[in-house]
Amino acid sequence: MATDFRNPIVFREERSMSECVKHSAIVAAGAVFALLPLSGGAHAAGFQLREMSAEGVGSAFSGSTAKATDLSTIYSNPAGMMRIPGARAQVDLNYVVPTIRFSGEADIAGFGLSGGNGGDAGENKLVPAFYGLFDLTPTVKAGISLTVPFGLATAYDEDWKGRYFAIESEIENIVLTPSIAWQATEKLSLGAGIQIGHADATLSSAINLSGLGLADAASELTGDGYGYGYTLGMLYEVSPTTRVGLSYRSKADYTLEGTAKITGVPDAYTAAIPALRSSDAEAEVTMPDVLSIGAYHEINPQWAVMGDVSWTNWSTFDELRVKFDDGRPDDVTDENWEDSWFVALGADYKPRDKHTIHFGVAYDQSPVPDDHRTARIPDADRYWASLGYSYEFGPDRTINVGYTHIFFNEADLEETKSFGTATGTLKGSYEGHADILSASLTYRF
Repeated sequence: MATDFRNPIVFREERSMSECVKHSAIVAAGAVFALLPLSGGAHAAGFQLREMSAEGVGSAFSGSTAKATDLSTIYSNPAGMMRIPGARAQVDLNYVVPTIRFSGEADIAGFGLSGGNGGDAGENKLVPAFYGLFDLTPTVKAGISLTVPFGLATAYDEDWKGRYFAIESEIENIVLTPSIAWQATEKLSLGAGIQIGHADATLSSAINLSGLGLADAASELTGDGYGYGYTLGMLYEVSPTTRVGLSYRSKADYTLEGTAKITGVPDAYTAAIPALRSSDAEAEVTMPDVLSIGAYHEINPQWAVMGDVSWTNWSTFDELRVKFDDGRPDDVTDENWEDSWFVALGADYKPRDKHTIHFGVAYDQSPVPDDHRTARIPDADRYWASLGYSYEFGPDRTINVGYTHIFFNEADLEETKSFGTATGTLKGSYEGHADILSASLTYRF
C-alpha cells in the first residue's frame, strides 16, 4: 500500500525541508517557461499545432504546401496566394477534444504519494484562424494571417499523485503574419512574410510542506513575451495539373517574463523562507523553424492526389535556463529534444460541380526522447485519419468542414526530480487520442 508523503520522518530538519521547498519553487518556476518551447500534447507532436484550416484538417494537411486552394496558404506557403483570384477573407474554427490518461505510481524519498491517476488531463480547446487576401497588381498579392501555431492545455486533478510534478499547464502562441507574393514567371511564384508573435502561459502545481507540518501549498506561474521571425515560400507549376511547393518558417526567439505566485503558506513562513515568496523570473526560449515540401497532382477532373513532408528543428531546444530577479541561482533543465518529421498523404474527390470530398492520413513523429518525457509533456508519436467536405454555395462563398482522429502511441514515463535533499519519481504510462472538428467560411469581395 502506498504511504502518504505527509510524514515528518522524510525530512527530519527544518533546514532540509526549506531546501526542498526552495528547490521545488525553482523547478516549478522553470516549468512555466518550459511550456513555451514545449507544448502540445494533444494536437501535434511536441507543442506544434497544425489546425490552420478546416480544409487542411479534412485532408490531414496533405499537400498544404502546394495545394493553394484556400486562404490558409498565406500561412503554409505565401507563394500560393498567386493561385487565388480576387480579394477574400476566411475564418476557421477548430475544436480540439483530446483524451490523455496516466496510470502509474509516484514517490518521494521512497515514500509513496497518495492520490489518483489525475483523471483525463486533456483540455478541450477552440483554435481559431483568420486570413485576408488582397490584389495589389496583376503580379503581386498581399495577405495577412492570424494563427495559433503552438499551444498546450493539460489539467490533472488537483489531488492526484503527481501533483508535485504538474497540475495545470496552458500556453497560447498567437502569430500575426503579413505576407506578400509575386508571380516571378509564368510557372514560378515566390512569397515572403514577417512573423509577429506573442506567447502567454499559465502553470500550476503543488508544493509539499509536510516536513513543516503544513498542508500543500499552491504555485501558480505566469509568463509572456514577444518573438519575431519570417517565412519564405515558392510554388512551381510543373504543368497545369501538377505543382510543387516549398516553404520555410524561421525560428522565433522569445523573451518571457513572469511571476511565480505561491499561496497557502502562513505569513510567518513566508517571512522566514524567501523561496516561499513570489518572485519575478525571465527566460530566453526559441520556437523552432520548420521546412516543408509538398506536391499536388490532378489525375482527372474528379480526382487529385497530394502529399507533404515537414521537418521541425526541435533540436534547438536542448536546455531551459530560467533567471530569477531575487538573486537565486539560475534553474537549468536539460531537454535534449530531437528533430521531428511529419508525413501526410491525401486525395480530393469531386463527385459533382461545387462539391469536394477530402481524405488524408499522416504520421506525426514526437521530438521528445523517452528518457526526457514529463508529466507536463507526455508526448508520443501519433497517426492521423482525416475526412472533409467543401461546398461552393455561391459565386463568392465557400464552406469547409473537416474531421480528424489522432491515435497516440502508448508512452512510458519515468520522470525524476530533486526536491531538496530528496528525490521524487513519477513512473507509469500514458495512453490517449484526440478528435478535431473544424469549419470555415471563405468570402470573396
